[in-house]
Amino acid sequence: MIDRDFVVAQFRRYVDGFDQSEEGVRLKYAHSLRVSALCEEIAASLGLPSADRDLAWLIGILHDIGRFEQLREYHTFVDYRSMDHAKYGAHYLFDDGHIRDFLDDTGQDDVIRMAIDQHNVYQLRRDLTPQQRLFCQLIRDADKIDIFRVYVLYMNQKKNIWNVDWADFENQPISDVVMAQARQRKIIRTQDKKTFMDFYVGALCLYFDLVYPRSRQLAREQGYFDKLLDFHSRNADSERKLDEIRQLVWTEETLPH
Repeated sequence: MIDRDFVVAQFRRYVDGFDQSEEGVRLKYAHSLRVSALCEEIAASLGLPSADRDLAWLIGILHDIGRFEQLREYHTFVDYRSMDHAKYGAHYLFDDGHIRDFLDDTGQDDVIRMAIDQHNVYQLRRDLTPQQRLFCQLIRDADKIDIFRVYVLYMNQKKNIWNVDWADFENQPISDVVMAQARQRKIIRTQDKKTFMDFYVGALCLYFDLVYPRSRQLAREQGYFDKLLDFHSRNADSERKLDEIRQLVWTEETLPH
């Protein structure tokens, strides 16, 4: 049995150890709470029992626990310029034993660890048990849904989300290697993204990696993904490519998953 009030209090205590004047600290705390609620809602849509819904909720709370130390040490959330926040979170919770700060029961440790470790990878490991895969997919879906909201928030505030040159991004090209992956309805490999528009296409393509029908519904219902889709480029070739991606999204909604 997971004591949710206790977990949130412990998580709040952990976050209070970081600089509260840092916007990123406040952002990731709120993100974690939202993702936990999304995890539970997607789990409920699958008809999972209450114990599994509790577990999904807990993984949502803890999935980004590595972000806070990442921000303190490196002053960025960009993993390839700092550290892998998921791997660090799994290390902090399990190698350092801090999972016991939140939960006495050890019965689901392997599932929790794997879900946190794998929530940001390009592709899930192939050796996962069915239960591990289920909870990995739940957290990955829930995380992406709220990431759409974060991207819209940052862009509205004129913040450089991806730490790349975004001067005159409305006229930037979209790389052919990035577009080739988008046409395959794949998430974009980080090493292939060079320009702001490449990263923007990468944000759109997260939609293709959503596993569950309720996840896609939530992404559309919240409206943030549609706000990302609504951007129009002044570069004619880029706009054609964005139109193609929009069409792929509409097609995606009719495909069986």
